[in-house]
Amino acid sequence: MNLDTYFSTPVWWDKLDIDADAIFNFCHRLKQSDPRGHDVSNVGGWQSKEFYYGDHPELTPLLNEILRRSKKCLSDFGYDEVNFETYMDNVWVNINKLNNYNKIHIHCSSFISGAYYVTDSNAQIEFYRNFQEQYSIESLAPISELNAINAPKFSYPARKNHLVMFPSWLPHSVEPNQEDIERISISFNIRIRKKERQDKS
Repeated sequence: MNLDTYFSTPVWWDKLDIDADAIFNFCHRLKQSDPRGHDVSNVGGWQSKEFYYGDHPELTPLLNEILRRSKKCLSDFGYDEVNFETYMDNVWVNINKLNNYNKIHIHCSSFISGAYYVTDSNAQIEFYRNFQEQYSIESLAPISELNAINAPKFSYPARKNHLVMFPSWLPHSVEPNQEDIERISISFNIRIRKKERQDKS
């Protein structure tokens, strides 16, 4: 019998050619300038206060690479690329040490969210199916084998110089860091806006 799948959940990923070691040093300078940081989804880790494109020129090459790839997200969703474009909204740094993690959450009012990994880590980012769907699936009968149709969650590894991007409304979390090394990432939100009209006169 034929099988079609609809209402798919996109996740984009890529390996970047960025100086991750320089960004590592930037992240530590940012933490030294504000040791308290900001508490949002992190449990025991450090998150910077949010900042914006242009606030830290050291990150401009990275953010430009992310924005360039966000055009693919816009295209894959079928949006009008002639009249609309993506732009970088807020950005922040995450530093998780041993046993630190990030609770399940979503990013409101954005189009695409993502993470760039400054370091390698065994603590993966996890994405979750809608709870009502999963409850319905699991309450009918025992599942003998997990697959893309029935899985309650899926995960991506945190690999140095890799980028993961996903719809902002997709629930996600970060596993507890089981290693006594820092797990450093840069998170961001991307929005859509109408392009400014060019004066042809």
